[in-house]
Amino acid sequence: MKEFMLSLATNPHNPWTEYALWKNFDTREGFDTAGLLARTISTSDAISEADQNVATEQAIESILTNPSFKGLYKKLEREIP
Repeated sequence: MKEFMLSLATNPHNPWTEYALWKNFDTREGFDTAGLLARTISTSDAISEADQNVATEQAIESILTNPSFKGLYKKLEREIP
């Protein structure tokens, strides 16, 4: 199973292993990428982890295809151990 994350295209840090650095870079650049993703996602604690991952990927795709954000963000993915 894969896990997805939205990141600024220019952010050099890994949000899974360097979250504080990733978040600091994001904030310093004047963004709230995690907040944008949270506002875009349609999920709840009542659905499975797999369904939450699907909802996260769908929210990321909707941000990436929004012309207002063209080239600003990238989708990161990793295998869940």
